[in-house]
Amino acid sequence: MTGLRWFAALAVFFHHSAPHESLPEPVRRIMGAGSNGVTFFFLLSGFVIALNYFDGAARPTPRGTWNYLVGRLARVYPLYLLVLVVVWLAVDHHSNVSRFLIQVLALQSWHPSLVVAYGINAPGWSIGVEFFLYACFPLLVLALRPIATNARALLAVAAATIVAAFVLAALFQHFRYGLPGTNPFSAHRWLYRTPATRLGDFTLGMVTALLLRQARLSWPASATRDRVLMPLLTWLPLVATLLLMAWPERTQYYASYDAMWMLPAALLFFGLGQYPQAALGRFLATRVVVFLGEVSFAFYLVHRPLMQMFGATSWMDDSFMAYFTKMTLLVVFIVAVAAACHFLWERPAQRFVNRRLKIKTPAAPSSRPATTA
Repeated sequence: MTGLRWFAALAVFFHHSAPHESLPEPVRRIMGAGSNGVTFFFLLSGFVIALNYFDGAARPTPRGTWNYLVGRLARVYPLYLLVLVVVWLAVDHHSNVSRFLIQVLALQSWHPSLVVAYGINAPGWSIGVEFFLYACFPLLVLALRPIATNARALLAVAAATIVAAFVLAALFQHFRYGLPGTNPFSAHRWLYRTPATRLGDFTLGMVTALLLRQARLSWPASATRDRVLMPLLTWLPLVATLLLMAWPERTQYYASYDAMWMLPAALLFFGLGQYPQAALGRFLATRVVVFLGEVSFAFYLVHRPLMQMFGATSWMDDSFMAYFTKMTLLVVFIVAVAAACHFLWERPAQRFVNRRLKIKTPAAPSSRPATTA
């Protein structure tokens, strides 16, 4: 799953890039659909957090809940704050101070104005969504705990979540079609960047993790079944995602903001979790891909300001070879900056916050008999 994060971050990078006119039209459409990387991020958050924390959160204690929240804060906030402050000082320090404080508190994704939501460092809007989802996790655990071992009920919740996302998209398609993203009533605001409507992604990720756990416990060994399901649950969701990204009519439907990507992502996560030995799983587990996945969060946060610094959106007017060379070098440079941020700041800050703020488990009393002087 770590390696998969890299490709989601790279998809967002291509979404923010201007495609060269000589690229085939399907490739240009795939680049334009790269915003679906954030849907994968939100789903993957629910999936991974449920695998790691569900049992503890199902039997909550004040210390356990506090340590969970500190761990989530330590994972995301230090690097987010560093990039925000650097970009603000370098580019946007003359802007309204209150707008900067909204970004510091990661509340911009709730703001009706697109200018505020995407202000200073645009990719940071998703961090506000992540914080909301992290805060909802303990409550979602309580809601899912009664059916955590009931595969049929979990499948019903997953289906209802996906259907609800499509219904919501259809309602906006009918009543709000054509409103630009800058309009507070637009589908872009409510389906794409509002934390509350992204709760479906996170919930589906959690349910997928619980289904995976049940499959690992209850599925009997079957070589025949595995030969059929392994490619169906790994390569097929990936191919389906790429075909949907290249679909010419995709941009006409508001489901492409989120709902369209939910089922393929959930199937992919389930398949990779159930069949890590599959070819796709082995590829994602290679050292290079895992390294790229580890620095993907930093890559995601720094890519937009670095693209703006180099004027990457104007490269589409160059020759294709010049465009391709510049884009390749830019990705390499962003990876280098991201790696520096990850190893010099993200990891040390995460360890520091966890060490300082987490409540340590009391040491067990010694079993040795007491001695007297």
